[in-house]
Amino acid sequence: MVSNTDSAPEAQAHKPRPTLAAVIFGTVLRLLWAATAFCLAAGVALVVLYLLGALWVGNELRAAAPHEPALHHGGAPFFGMLLFASTVTPALTALPAIAVAMVGEILRIRSWIYYVLAGGVSLAAIPLLVTPSSADLPAVATSQYMTIFVAAGFVGGFIYWLFAGRRA
Repeated sequence: MVSNTDSAPEAQAHKPRPTLAAVIFGTVLRLLWAATAFCLAAGVALVVLYLLGALWVGNELRAAAPHEPALHHGGAPFFGMLLFASTVTPALTALPAIAVAMVGEILRIRSWIYYVLAGGVSLAAIPLLVTPSSADLPAVATSQYMTIFVAAGFVGGFIYWLFAGRRA
């Protein structure tokens, strides 16, 4: 009886080693794909952030001016988007999210939990970093404002994991 270990070396399939050029090309392609996936995930997170923010600010506008007809006929989300975008956009920075994506790629983390939680934390850091020192930091951390940022970060982290994190 002949076992698989006794077979001739010619019968076993040998996988050729990739050349240095192939390894470099593969690494460059992986980095380009990670950057593309990051941009896509950041875009989705921004859409979620602005939609949730527009709804929140629109509801606040309706509550502040209950007798304003423009706010009750579809204008509240539009004005909410304008106000939210004009106050949030200058504060946005991609540095926390880029750091999270780089750590995940370098350490080859493939867990969806890491990317979802890290995405939430990276967007939650933005309001905390730009809050003036005179503001009440615990009030900012427990506000609905923070919930919107964290939810958008969760979505962005999950989208990044779908496109790039699973293959880190």
